[in-house]
Amino acid sequence: MGRCDSFVVETDVHFPTDINLLFDAVRKMIQIAAIISQGIGTSMWRQSAYNIKKFKRLYRIVQRLKHSTSKDEKKKAKKARQIMDAHKAYIELAEKYILKAKSTIEMMESSDIINAVRAQELQTYINFALWQIDLIKRRVLQDEKIPHRDKIFSIFEPHTEWISKGKAGVPQELGLRVCILEDQYGFILHHRVMEKETDDKVAVAMVRSAQNKVSGLKGCSFDKGFYTPGNKMDLKKTLNILVLPKKRQMQQG
Repeated sequence: MGRCDSFVVETDVHFPTDINLLFDAVRKMIQIAAIISQGIGTSMWRQSAYNIKKFKRLYRIVQRLKHSTSKDEKKKAKKARQIMDAHKAYIELAEKYILKAKSTIEMMESSDIINAVRAQELQTYINFALWQIDLIKRRVLQDEKIPHRDKIFSIFEPHTEWISKGKAGVPQELGLRVCILEDQYGFILHHRVMEKETDDKVAVAMVRSAQNKVSGLKGCSFDKGFYTPGNKMDLKKTLNILVLPKKRQMQQG
């Protein structure tokens, strides 16, 4: 008898916001551009440490600003303008550094393999910065609600997902789901890293993969997160014993 379950392997990331992810991207972009600049004998990033400090000051300003809770409409409007102006300044400085970083890439000797690798790394952080700038513009300047699919939760571990499994006291986790199928003795028969997948999408594949390794697997238990009518039908074809509780429907009040 097997047991199939999933859990979250947390990634080593800080709590993500679009403004702190933009800071991460620009900071790394400046650091790499400074290394490249030194390597090709230019001084265009000689003030790289100062550039990062300057950008961080604007980040802190944006970070501290909160929407007014006052009932006075004038005060609320004034605070809203401050927030918008601070975000604009933050974005404009980021865009200035991005243009400078792009110029750094253009100055490099493309035939040098080390330069090519560094240029690729620099371009990666430029792309991350541009993505976060777009999200900030949409959220703050255009008052748009950003769809979950457009969000990135770490520029250093971009595979990180925002996962809500409904565990008591744990509203969300940052990491990746991993599904395991183990036997009655706790030996893992099969595992699967679930990128952009949920439990109900992997139930049948987990059993089939485990059976390819252990032909004697004839029974398996799951929790309700793995349930779909289709999963129940397919699993009954390959298992003699199936424990797959049905998801309870929310009662209307």
